[in-house]
Amino acid sequence: MQRSQRHRRKPRRLILIIIAILLIIMGVRHFSSTSARLKSAWNKIIFTSNNNVSIAVYSPKTHQIYTSSNAPQHKFRTASTVKVSILAGILAKQQSPLTSHQKSLATKMIEQSDNDSTSELFEDYLGGKNGLQQTFEKFGMTQSKANSSWGLTVTTPKDQVKLLNNIFYKSKVLSDDERKEIRDLMSSVERDQAWGISASSDNFALKNGWLNYGKDEWIVNSIGYVKNSNGTDYTIAVYTDKNQSMAAGQQVIEQLARVTKPILD
Repeated sequence: MQRSQRHRRKPRRLILIIIAILLIIMGVRHFSSTSARLKSAWNKIIFTSNNNVSIAVYSPKTHQIYTSSNAPQHKFRTASTVKVSILAGILAKQQSPLTSHQKSLATKMIEQSDNDSTSELFEDYLGGKNGLQQTFEKFGMTQSKANSSWGLTVTTPKDQVKLLNNIFYKSKVLSDDERKEIRDLMSSVERDQAWGISASSDNFALKNGWLNYGKDEWIVNSIGYVKNSNGTDYTIAVYTDKNQSMAAGQQVIEQLARVTKPILD
């Protein structure tokens, strides 16, 4: 009787092993297919551009970050996209709700992209350059370097996606209430600033940055979160510089956003 049960178990184990192998193969194929499709669509835009362009996207369906760049070693100035890091850093640092004054400043900083409010939060509550660098360390953003002039901080899209994932998915640094506070503000930016990664989307949260700065010419960036009508979602960050105009940078970001959406739909 015991031998009979053992013989029955072996085929079952074999079937389970075969099923597990098939699931792994299907997962690898799905990842490879998504990666190949994204890069094919992105590279037609990125590598025909005269400016520096870099993109990173995270899909919770595959648990992977996809990237492409025509300047892979380049670090981009954040401009106003750093304002999300500043707010996340303050919340992580004080581990308590924003005061009414901080809330007012944060609202102006994210929704209106107000620079005076940002500078006050940066200096008085985050701790300036050192506080911002500590924020990057908390979120594992190893390719980001803070600058005392917060808009000149350098980063990569992949680092920004790490931060966004802490806000829109799971975090060991931010509480659920803190994450919601940031998400709500990023979902309420003024209409004239709701461009970039939001192209062709109705459900999104974002923060954009733009700056005309020296040899970098026009720096134009967009980071955020997109949710499709079927429930699929993703975080995305696009950074550009060497643009001849703000409109040129905005255009390439929105082209990338539009080709990304159907692939991750």
